[in-house]
Amino acid sequence: MSNDPAVEALHTVDDRSKVVAVLATLAAFGAGMFTIGDIEFVSVAAAAVGIGVRFGSVWWGARAFVESESSTVADQPTAGSYHHGALGIALVLAGCLALVARYLGGEVLPVAVGSAAVVVVASLGLSVLLPE
Repeated sequence: MSNDPAVEALHTVDDRSKVVAVLATLAAFGAGMFTIGDIEFVSVAAAAVGIGVRFGSVWWGARAFVESESSTVADQPTAGSYHHGALGIALVLAGCLALVARYLGGEVLPVAVGSAAVVVVASLGLSVLLPE
């Protein structure tokens, strides 16, 4: 393991983001089950929220706790070359919108297709707007 403070900070952020993601997933699942009750749909939407929180919190943590002259998350060898913050925010947004749309009476298929479209459009748009 490296003694570089930026790498240490990224590891700390990565470890803590796992806990935050699990808590967000549990909150989304609980809220969905309380209001909607469709376990299959709620499970998928809650998973999207949890995965989005994981990606987004790593991106946010890297920006907040790692010095600006350090490399970005996408520059890390095992991270992948996509915008973690954009994908994370898009997944959280789509999962939450899906739960709200089903609560308001939307049918499963149109809500699922709309949520997938939200992920694609929001991820592409935010990857241009948000800093690495």
